[in-house]
Formats: sequence, structure tokens, C-alpha cells
Amino acid sequence: MNGPFARTICFAILTMAFFFASAQSDALVFRPLGGEEEPVSPTAYKQEVAREVYGRLVEARGDNRFNPPTFELAGTINNGAKIIYPENRIILEEKAYDVCTQFGADSTNALATLLAHELIHFYEKHGWTSKFSSSFAGLEIGNTIGKLSTKIINETQADYLGGFLAYSAGYDVFRKGDAFMAALYEKYGLEEHTEGYPSLSDRRAMARSSAARVGELANIFDAANLMAVTAQSAEEYQIAQALYEYILEDYQSRELYNNLGVLATYEALTYFNENEIKYRFPLQLELDFRSSRGSGFAEKREALLRKAANYFDYAIGLDAGYSPAYLNKACVLTLLEDYGRARFYAGTEARGRAGAADAHTAGSVEVLLGIIAAREGQAAEAEKHFSQAAALNNPLGEYNRKILKGEEVGREEVLSFSFDQTEEVDGVDLINFTRRPRGEQKIALALNPKLKLYGFVLEESPDNSQVMILESSLESSRRVLYLYHLTGKGYAGETGKGIRMGAGRKQVVTEYGEPAASLLSTNGEIMKYGNILFFLGPDGAVRKWAVAENTK
Repeated sequence: MNGPFARTICFAILTMAFFFASAQSDALVFRPLGGEEEPVSPTAYKQEVAREVYGRLVEARGDNRFNPPTFELAGTINNGAKIIYPENRIILEEKAYDVCTQFGADSTNALATLLAHELIHFYEKHGWTSKFSSSFAGLEIGNTIGKLSTKIINETQADYLGGFLAYSAGYDVFRKGDAFMAALYEKYGLEEHTEGYPSLSDRRAMARSSAARVGELANIFDAANLMAVTAQSAEEYQIAQALYEYILEDYQSRELYNNLGVLATYEALTYFNENEIKYRFPLQLELDFRSSRGSGFAEKREALLRKAANYFDYAIGLDAGYSPAYLNKACVLTLLEDYGRARFYAGTEARGRAGAADAHTAGSVEVLLGIIAAREGQAAEAEKHFSQAAALNNPLGEYNRKILKGEEVGREEVLSFSFDQTEEVDGVDLINFTRRPRGEQKIALALNPKLKLYGFVLEESPDNSQVMILESSLESSRRVLYLYHLTGKGYAGETGKGIRMGAGRKQVVTEYGEPAASLLSTNGEIMKYGNILFFLGPDGAVRKWAVAENTK
């Protein structure tokens, strides 16, 4: 049994979306006029909330190879939530929606997890078994296939990946699945034991197990994003890639592929010297990089750039309208000196997919077209593009124009935060923590033979914060530790400059300036300042922050 498949089935069902596998049947039945199945819920507010959550989930997945299922909130009281495969439709019952609202501050997280479960059935093609077995109705093979444990495996996978999809869309991991199942059983008047299905006690145990596994994958995702934003060497870019690749074994999205492509590109850039890379590229992960080597590594860097281009192609394959992947591929083609194709991917594909209203992408396109012109010796054309980028408020436009003109560009124009300003969470010195760890160890994962991840919660404040330690020996036998201390849902403190949970991006920038590096995604933004990194949600408010150290 392979690793990803084993990880998928080893933990249990949350079955948020749920009750009866038969509710996901693709049986085709004629219904006489006047006997319509699902009356639409009359509650406009609930419809609006549910559709907004559903839309964010679809956007976060970013897989537009097929039209996603239509969605509606219905007034029926039979199934809670279900996907109807032949109609490509997902239905959530208002009664199940009401159960979600019983969980107060976690109600939206419960709703997102419930809807994400059904979406995973669609994205992972779980309708295949019922469709295939029905085509052999009346034959022994059809009955055999219909009774296979595939349904259980599908439900387990939908719980696991659905929980992670909700997290990637900006919702918190829902850890009250056991209480949710009890509330559902009570709301629908179900007994502890229902023939043909797990007992309520089993479902609640499965919910706890599934939530723990989703939380583990969410921690790996956070570690990958943190490493991506803080990486400054080939080894560190490799670590970030290894973390994303671990997630890809179970879960695929356009942003994961895009991030991998950008990181492979940044790793390739470490094999150029500074004379070869005069200009700053508009890669759609706004990271800082440092060139350190030269043309003697031409074969190595070309291989990395080809690898990056493949990742961008995978992202485009999932969503042909995803403009960042086109622009990033154009950057790679420029580094490969394939200027004709680079112009096409930037000026036609990226600009066209983003649309006229996307000033950020338009400015980035102008930056890259300026770099191409400069590399071809067309200084006047390059200056025109850089000036147009600056007019669109892209800071790389003015930066690269100064490089082109031979003007001084101070480091302060790129970084805005003094590195002697050290932040802490819960008063923990991370370097001392590695010598005398305390609290409860919650995570111990060997991501590969040379990369391990550990996680601790402090005994005195388990809901306040979590320490994550990445142990790497990718380049040598010497251990290097990358340390991150993240605030939790219960954290009531503030940063050294007075930022609290819920603060807006404008307040962060007022106190800390523009970030030295940032990572944008469908679940928000990570802003890096020295040793502190802010996680902003889709609404632009601070959800949590982390402090970072390492033992290099």
C-alpha cells in the first residue's frame, strides 16, 4: 500500500457531510409534476452565508478543469448534505445549517468543513463507483462493487481532505466534530445504532481522529508557507519544496503547484551570480532572494528552471485562467533566455487572464517586459516599461529603472524592518527551548529521511500557542533547526508594537512598514518583518502571527 493512500485511510471518518451513503446515489428517478424534491430555503441570509462559504471553498481548490457542482440550501429534512452526481449538484439542508450555528464562534468553520466534504467527493471523483456498479445492475459484479469498502474510504478521504480544503480557504480547523455528530443525531432524531452504518459512538471517535489528522496537515502547510517566506538559501528553498510536495501526495491545488514552481525558481536563482541577475523579477510569491553562485552551475540551474516550468504547467492545467502561473512561467522563460515565448506568456496570457482591472498583474507584466527588453539591449524600451510599472504602483518598476540607469538603490528600499527588533510569543526564547523543550509534544513526523517536523504546545497555555521545529540535514550531516512559535486561538497578548488579533493590514503597516517579503493566497497573506510573520485572513485582518529563529 503506497504512502499517500495509507495515510488517507488510516484515520477515520468525520462524516460531516454525511449521514447516508445512499444520499449520494446517482439513481435516476422520474418525479411527477407537483412532487419536486427540494424546496429552496426561504431564508435569504442563510443562503447568502452558505453561498459565500461555498464560493470561497471552490476558489481555494482552484481546480477548474470541470464545472464545480451548483449549490443550494434546501428546506428538506432527509439527508443533511449530499452531492447528486448526475445533476452535478450539492444540497445542504437548512436543518443541518442550523446545527452548525449551535457552535457559536466555530459555526462558520463547521459549515465550511461540511460543504468542503461534499466538494471533495466531486474533486476526487467519488461518484465513479456508484456509476460503474449501476451500469452492471443485475450482474454479480455490480452487486460486488456496490458492497466494497470504497464508500467508507471515500467518506474518510472526504473528511480529511475536506477539512484541509476548508483550512486552505481561510477557515480554522474544526475540532468539535464529535459534538457536531451528536447534535446532528439529536436534531434528526436518530438512534445510537442505525442499521448498516457506524454507531454514534464510533462516528464521534472517528471525528476526533480525523480532526487531529487535518490539524497535522494544516501544521505542515503553515510550516511550508513560513519556510517559503523566510528561505534565503538553496537548502531552505528545498525544505519548503519538500513540505509542499508532502501535501501534494494527498491534496492538489493550483496554488501548491504555483508555490512549488516559484520556490524551484528561487533555488535556481541561487546558482546565478549578481552580475547575471541585475533586475528583480515579478515572481508571484513576493520573496527576497540572494544570488550566490555563477555560470559554472548552468546545468543545475537550467534543470531547476525546467522543473519550475513544469509546476506552472500543472497549475495552468488545473485552472487555465490562473494568471500568476502564466506570469511566473514567463519569468522562468526569461531566465532561460527564451524571450519570444516569455513575451507571449506575460503580455498576452498573464495580462489577458488577469483582466484590465488587475493593476498588480498589469504592473508585474510591465516589469517583466522591461527586464526582457533590457536583457536584449533595448534600454529605451526597457525604461518605458519600468516607468509604466511604476505608474501602476509596482515598486519593482522604479527599483529596476534605477538599476537600468546605473543609479544607487539602497537596501532600505527593499527591506523596511530592522533585524535587531526581536519578538517573542508567550515569553519563550526559541533557542533556549531547543535545549530544554517543555510542554506536550503533539507532532513528530519524518517527512523524508533528512527532514523532520516536531510540534509542541505549552503545558501552561495549550490554546495560546504552538512551537514547531523543522530539523534538516539536507546538505550535510549537521542538524539545522528552523524554529517557529505560532499564536493560537486563545492568544490574548500583543506584539512588541501593540498588534493584536483582528488588527487590520493598515495597522500592521503603520507600525511595522511594508513587509520585507509576503506570500499571497486564497486564504490571505503572510507578511514577514525580521523575525515576526503575520498571517492575515481573506478579510485582511490578523488571524495569528509567528516568530522565527534558526540554529544556522
